[in-house]
Amino acid sequence: MREFVFTVEYDAGVDAVMDCFIEHPDLSARSMEINATSEAVWGIEKVVGPSTVLDELDDTLERVANDPNQTGMCGASVTEFEYTILSSNAESRKIHWLRREGDGPRSIPLVAAKHIGEGLIMRTERRGDQYRWRLLIDGPATEVHEAVRENLREGLSLTVERLGTPPCLLEDGRVQQTLTPEQKAALEAAIERGYYEEPRQQSVTEIANDVGVSRSTFQYRLNRAEAWLARQFAADSLDANLDVNLDPEDIEFIQ
Repeated sequence: MREFVFTVEYDAGVDAVMDCFIEHPDLSARSMEINATSEAVWGIEKVVGPSTVLDELDDTLERVANDPNQTGMCGASVTEFEYTILSSNAESRKIHWLRREGDGPRSIPLVAAKHIGEGLIMRTERRGDQYRWRLLIDGPATEVHEAVRENLREGLSLTVERLGTPPCLLEDGRVQQTLTPEQKAALEAAIERGYYEEPRQQSVTEIANDVGVSRSTFQYRLNRAEAWLARQFAADSLDANLDVNLDPEDIEFIQ
């Protein structure tokens, strides 16, 4: 098995959903499941970000679902797009979606399913102007790469990052997620201003004012940084058993 990793970059104004990620650096998404045939693609995606930004994303998805003129990344018309919000809280959404495309060059998952067939595994991540795809394949990737690159619509560009043995097959299976620069800065600001001291020297509101961001944005970044620290501690120091009746995807949101 080989991992084929590539990124599609979007110009602003090209895609309404990606514009939400471009305009809001704190918004990010990753797929939990993606499946495709030569006719349709569907999946579950987890999106995290500040509550006001998630509300804006909800509105955008509704507009896109009702837009009869939307097209895929390679220009084929989208003949069907439907989505369901499976779960929602102040910091995340889990969204199931399904998309079909008409005649013409088709988008990445449909092209991959056509050329690779059974055994294709896909994962995605979105942040800013980048939509990163990871395909775990047992076969050649050349046809997929050429079909997608040659037909990307205007305003999109593709960069291949790697083709080789997946890191998950070389390492111990631990998922290593790093802090974003914004989350790191929030954590550093909290430490420097005595947020974790007893008694607490400054509140979230005061620190947010000092660093020039809204309270909700700073709280979100700090929560994400704290969740990352907790996961690292558990992975490094504890013999933790997570095989319980709890969705591991939501552990980061437990207060």
